[in-house]
Amino acid sequence: MAFGGFNIIDLPELASRLQIPCVAVMRRQPDLAAIEKALGHLPDSEYRLELLRRAGKIHAFEPFFFQVCGEKPEVIALVLQCLTDTGKVPEALRLAHLIGAAVITGVSGSSA
Repeated sequence: MAFGGFNIIDLPELASRLQIPCVAVMRRQPDLAAIEKALGHLPDSEYRLELLRRAGKIHAFEPFFFQVCGEKPEVIALVLQCLTDTGKVPEALRLAHLIGAAVITGVSGSSA
């Protein structure tokens, strides 16, 4: 799972330490070839790629794309539907994005 660019979290390790299922939600199916190419320009690129691979398969349950550790993808798809008011992003994640954008730029955008 990556956030804020290529800051990558070890999703299985996070799920193990927290002892709860952990999910990485994406707005769209990522272009893995482009990601690998971009990571090649950064320090520790092999380590970063390994972390992305460890997160597992990217599941597509329209309109959601996600990786999950610690729960069945079908269960997570249902949970995401319940947690999403409109669009493709669960409300808590959308709100966190708006707050983060407002803190950094002084305004919240419409991309959340």
